[in-house]
Formats: sequence, structure tokens, C-alpha cells
Amino acid sequence: MKIGILGLGGVGGFIGAKLAHAYKEDPAVEIIFICRGATQEEISVNGITLHTENQHIHTNPDLISDNPSVIGELDLLIIATKAYSLPSVVRGFKDCITPKTVIIPLQNGINAAESVLDQFSTPPPTVLEGCIYIASNIEKLGIIHHVGGPGKVLFGKSGGQDYQWIAVILQKAGINATYTPEIKKDLWKKFLFVSPLAAITTAYDVTFGEVAAREEMVKQLKKLMQEVQAVANAQIFTLEDDDVEEALNMLSNFPYGAKSSLQLDVEHQAPQTEKATFIDFVIAQGKKNHVDTEAYQAMDKLIAGKIS
Repeated sequence: MKIGILGLGGVGGFIGAKLAHAYKEDPAVEIIFICRGATQEEISVNGITLHTENQHIHTNPDLISDNPSVIGELDLLIIATKAYSLPSVVRGFKDCITPKTVIIPLQNGINAAESVLDQFSTPPPTVLEGCIYIASNIEKLGIIHHVGGPGKVLFGKSGGQDYQWIAVILQKAGINATYTPEIKKDLWKKFLFVSPLAAITTAYDVTFGEVAAREEMVKQLKKLMQEVQAVANAQIFTLEDDDVEEALNMLSNFPYGAKSSLQLDVEHQAPQTEKATFIDFVIAQGKKNHVDTEAYQAMDKLIAGKIS
């Protein structure tokens, strides 16, 4: 079994370190880190380190490479890059992907699986949908810090074959993983949390804890969540009022100083951000489905001023 982890940032580093550590003595499982540049150089020399609340791992993969001919054909590919780079990285490693390969993209957003499938003609690989609840950052090259969230992976595909075997692989590595055929609603439930929180933390440059501590910001956050709820329900993906309350309550699972990935990208003046995934998508879907997104449009104006 050849398992590739494409992208060794906070999410890919968390999953990759746990898999490499758990299967380092298992000759039947090969863990491959797919990354390039300084990250590849650092991990090749010094390995990867993962710090969590209850575990500290220092380990090495079986292979680290960005060369498709060296990597070879993969049985399972977990993609943990940013959403905006998904099409290009998939095209870059198509030689590693066969019709028998199973791909799980773990990007923030709703349409990652469709974005992957768009890069293939027939016969395509099997592409599942997935998400992860986590706040995990690169402390420095080769060192990953899991700062909050349960690290829970949800993945699946509506109808068809059962992919529970992948959950077993991840669970044996200590990853909280669940296979579900109802994955589309799970994607919307995660988006209900991460998109509004990305919007408000980036617009006002505040941490998760600062949002939770300010009553007016909690009200704004709830309004943003209600707009996501309305957009989802206009597309027949039912989100209940209880889902909104659950999303609000999830703030308590993260450290006071936690920041959203969009916020960090804007702070670091990254050349690309996930604004299109978190903000533009909601506004566009609102217009398409005649749903008011006034709160999102207000956040959009504030964020656009920071990245223009």
C-alpha cells in the first residue's frame, strides 16, 4: 500500500507525521511525503516533528520527493494543499494517479472533489470528499504544532463502494477518522464554521478568543453563519438552526489566540489567499440563489482593503 501525502503544511504535516510514525515498521505500507523546496530539504535531513497536547512525534517518511517518476503510482493520495493550488498540484502529479487510486482532498470549501475530477478524462480515479477539524500550524520548517480542534477527519462518497478501510488505516495511526456516505452535509457543516470565522477574524484582525469574548462580534459571526445556512439550504443541503448553534459553540474548542488560515495569509501578505473559497463563493452563491449576503459583503469590503 503506497500512501502519498501531498502538501506538508499544518494539515498535511499533522496527518503525515502520524502515518509515518505508526507505519514505520510496517513493510506493507509505504508513506510518501510529496513536497518541494525548503520543506523537502528540511524533512529529508532532520525528519518531521509533530507537537500535540498529548503526543510528541519525531519521525521520517519512507520517501520524500516531488518527482512523479520516483514516487510511482499511488494507492491512496491525501491532498492537503490550499484550495487555490488544487488544480495545478493534481496536474503536476497525474503520473502518480491511476484509475485505481483513491484521492481524498482535505481543502476548506465545498467543491474540492469536483476540482480534482475536472483535471481528468475517463477513466478518472476515485475521488472522495473530505474535511478535517483542526487548527495546526507550521512552527518552523519540519515542525508542526497542533494548537486546537479535535483533528477529526470526515470523508466519504454518496452511494457506491464502502471506503471504511481508509478509516481503519487512519485510525491505526491515532487519527480520529470517520467514513460517511453523508459527507456533503458534513462539508457544509464545517464550512458553516470555518468560512464565517475566517471572514470575521480576517476583516477585524482578531483571534478566535477575541471573537468569543465580544458579544457584538458573536452576533456578527452568527449573522454570517445564518447567511451560509441560507445559501446551503437554497441548494437542498439542509442546515438546521441547531447546526448554527453547534458551530458557534465550537469556538470553545480552540485556543484564545488561534487564527484562521485566511487571516494568517493576509497577515503574511501571501501572494494568494483562500478569499475566493471562504468569501467570494458565499457571495456568488447568494446572488445565484437570490439569498441576501449583506454581512458577507461587508466583510468582503474590509478584507479587500487589506489585500489590495
